[in-house]
Amino acid sequence: MKYLLFIGVLATIFFGSGFRNEARFIDSQLDDDLNVAKKADDTLRYIFMGHTYRYNSPGPFYKVDLRIQNFDFTDYSRIWLGGDILSESTLNRNNFTYLDGIFDLAAPSTQFALGNHDIRNGNIQFYREATGKKSYNVYSDHGVVSICMNSQLNPSNCEDLNLQFQMIKNVCDTIQNSSHLVLTMHSCLFYGVPNIPPPNTFAHSNFGNWNANCSSSTQTFTTAIYPMLEAVKAKGIVVYVIMGDSGTSTKQFYQASTDSINFFASGIGNSKYLDSAILAAQPVDRVLVFEHVLATQEMTWQFQDLDSLISTQ
Repeated sequence: MKYLLFIGVLATIFFGSGFRNEARFIDSQLDDDLNVAKKADDTLRYIFMGHTYRYNSPGPFYKVDLRIQNFDFTDYSRIWLGGDILSESTLNRNNFTYLDGIFDLAAPSTQFALGNHDIRNGNIQFYREATGKKSYNVYSDHGVVSICMNSQLNPSNCEDLNLQFQMIKNVCDTIQNSSHLVLTMHSCLFYGVPNIPPPNTFAHSNFGNWNANCSSSTQTFTTAIYPMLEAVKAKGIVVYVIMGDSGTSTKQFYQASTDSINFFASGIGNSKYLDSAILAAQPVDRVLVFEHVLATQEMTWQFQDLDSLISTQ
C-alpha cells in the first residue's frame, strides 16, 4: 500500500451522535478548503470505472482488463471503482495485493464500491486490510463529498446495513458548504426514481427491492435514501449517483430525475471478445471522467472512449 495517511478530510464512520459530530467537523472544515480552492487555478480530474474484470482470466489470481491494468492514474485526484473489479476479488489476498498496485486502494481518494463478483467469495477482511476502510465510507475534499455505498449488503448483515444507512443520513443532514455530493455503488438500486427508465435498459441488475436498512422492507433506495438526496439538492448542492454494474451492452447512461438529481451508469466489458472482427463490431468501452474547477466549484463530466483516453497518456 502506498500510504494510509489522509490528505484532506475523511469522515470516520460512527453510529449516531459520534458520526454527526464528525460530519459537522467535515462541513466546517470545508469552509477552509473552499477558501483555498477559490484562490486556486487548478482543475482536478476524477474517474469512475466499473465492471473492469478481465474475461477469460484463469484463477486463482484474477486480473482486470489489460487496458485498466496499464492505465496511468497520475492525473486523477480521485478514483471511484464501481464494483466487479475482478471476477473473484475476495477469493484470496493476492488479488487485493494486485489491485492495490493498480489503484492504490489505501488512498483516501480511492473508493471501491463492492460488486457481486468482488464479494461472492466472502472474505471481507481482505478488502478491509487492503483499503483500511469499511465497505461503506465517506471522503471529503475541495468541496466534494463522496459516499461509497455497499449495494451488496442485505438484512443478513443488519449491523452494517443500518450503519451504512446512518452514515448516509448523517452526511445528508449535516452537509452545508459543499458544492457536490457523489454517491457511488455497484448494483442498480434506483428503480422507481421519478424520470429514471427501467434498469434493464442500461444496467445488468435491478435491485429495486433492496433494503436500505433493517427497520422495514419498504425502506428501499427510492423510498428512504432518494428523499435525503432531494433535501441535499434543495440546499443548492449538486448530487450525482453513479453505478457500475453496466458495460456488457450499454456502455454509458445518464438521466436526471424530475428533481434534477443526476444518475449515471458506467462500465466496460469488451475484454470478453477474443475475435478481433467481433470486437470491432462492438460499441467502444467508456469510462466516466469529471473535471472540477476549484476556483468556481463547477464540475463537468464526459463518458470518454477508454482506448482513446489511453492513447493520449
